[in-house]
Amino acid sequence: MNVGSLIRRERQKQGLSLRELARRVGVSASMLSQVETDRTRPSVSSIYAIATELGLSIDALLSGEAAAVGHQVRRGSVTQSAGGAACQLVAPEQRRKLELESGVTWELLSDLLPHLVDFMYVTYEPGGRSSSSGKMMRHTGTEFAFLLRGKLKIQVGFDEYILQPGDALAFDSSEPHLLVNEGTEQAEGIWFVLGRRLTPESHVPRRMTSVDGTDVRRPGD
Repeated sequence: MNVGSLIRRERQKQGLSLRELARRVGVSASMLSQVETDRTRPSVSSIYAIATELGLSIDALLSGEAAAVGHQVRRGSVTQSAGGAACQLVAPEQRRKLELESGVTWELLSDLLPHLVDFMYVTYEPGGRSSSSGKMMRHTGTEFAFLLRGKLKIQVGFDEYILQPGDALAFDSSEPHLLVNEGTEQAEGIWFVLGRRLTPESHVPRRMTSVDGTDVRRPGD
């Protein structure tokens, strides 16, 4: 099942009209209709808003585009270590891919904890941006970015950061933010979004402890 069909099925399952879901996520009904019929690709901000409103994980959005999985352990299977811990190895050809508007691509690196973590390889083509309109987006969670290639401008609130290869940035995703590749080459990096879809079973404490034993409060506490 493709992404558009999945969104339409989940919307109908929840008893939402096209116009109502469009209103909730801040897009036009015609634009949402085009996304559901795969006539257009959503932006990063739109797909986050839709997924959050419908309670969908990134893994669920990509489930219809999974590559064929063989019987070897390395083919994305979840196994258990000798100690009983779950392990998952995903080969490059096993990554599920979602191509978004404006030259942005997400590749899922793991679906081991889809209710808690979005772990992705992200590519921004030259001119690519998280919102085609230039509007900043916000969602629950904490975002961690590590840039591998190219340059990427990330605006968080009133602050701008120009990431270059080797740079890492972490920020509270509930702050308005916008990502733009203003360069002439692809920007590629690893993205780790924690707590975008917090549920009671996630068991993420509001207070954490640093390595030196001091209390660390999550952003917004």
